Formats: sequence, C-alpha cells, structure tokens
Amino acid sequence: MAIKRSSKVSSSFSSSSMTDLVFLLLIFMVLATTMINPNNSVKLTLPSSSSEEGDPSVIALSVVGDAASESGYRYVINRNEEYSDVTEVAAALALHYAEYEGRPEEERPYISLRCDEKVTVDALVEIIDLTREQKYKMVLATKEKR
Repeated sequence: MAIKRSSKVSSSFSSSSMTDLVFLLLIFMVLATTMINPNNSVKLTLPSSSSEEGDPSVIALSVVGDAASESGYRYVINRNEEYSDVTEVAAALALHYAEYEGRPEEERPYISLRCDEKVTVDALVEIIDLTREQKYKMVLATKEKR
C-alpha cells in the first residue's frame, strides 16, 4: 500500500504570538511610566539669596504684577528706578549700558531678571526679546528670601 506524502509547504504566517508580545510590552510601558512621578525623579534645591548688597556688574530688573499700572506690570531696576512701560525700561537699560560703552564684553554688566508670580509668560518673553535685540547678557534669578 502506497502512502502519499504531502509535499505542499504552507506559506501562511501565524502572528498570534507576536501580538501577545506587543500587548505585554504595551502593558509594561504603561505601568512603568505611570509609576514614575516627575516630581520625585529629579529633586532640585534652588539657590536663594538674602543679601542686601548688589554686585555692581549686575543690573537687577524685577517685573512685578501691578493692577494700577496701565500695562499691568511694574518694572523696577536696581530697587530704586520704577517704570510702567517696556519702552521706558529699554531706554533705562540703554543708559545703564552707555556707561560701559568702550569696555570689553567681559566687563559689561548683565541683567538679573526676577519675575513675580503674577507675571505671565508673554511679559517675560517681551523682556527677553528686548534684551536679546540689544545683545545684553541676562540671567533668570531665583526667588529672594524675605
């Protein structure tokens, strides 16, 4: 009795095990990312200052929310010059930098910018654009201890 052999090769591919693996990886990634809390992953202790004396090579610019002002903000330079408009601040900064006109770039002062909690991002970007147009050096300062 002759037994017939099947010589046909099946060309189909079973992807059921592949979907199981993808499903398990998806569950793993969802669980792993929800367990990571961004507040606990990097703990930062920001520096703060309580000194009353300022560095003469620093121009302290503070932006404070002020409802009485027309723009909604009050701009204070070096704790004694108050302005209510950004154009006035630009003119005052130009006067401060005019004193350092002939000096090299390393000796020119930089602007230390502090913003109140009431200051919006738009006002902050407006000040940053102002300083970038004039090519002033600027740093964002931390909150002062009171």
